[in-house]
Amino acid sequence: MKKTLIAAAAALLAITSAPAMAQNADYRQYKQDQRIDHGVHNGELTRGEARNLYRQQDRIDRYEDRALRDGRLSYRERQKLDRKQDRASDRIYRKKHNGRDYW
Repeated sequence: MKKTLIAAAAALLAITSAPAMAQNADYRQYKQDQRIDHGVHNGELTRGEARNLYRQQDRIDRYEDRALRDGRLSYRERQKLDRKQDRASDRIYRKKHNGRDYW
């Protein structure tokens, strides 16, 4: 009885944590898109830089969709997704502060 209860609790946790992790990744993706939009609006990003950054965001989004096909993100998939988003964030910063302006 006790083992069944623990197994059920673990299964419930696994089911509810996968969407939460995906939701956090989606929020981070949303914030990075906002940073790119802000860079375009302020002229900090050229058209080509913005296009490349948006493409990178699309690739990350496609990876996340592929990783979630089975309904969950494994530990390694989560790590890989985090690394991709970290690199994208760094790239957004570098492109916004490289001295090239749209104007």
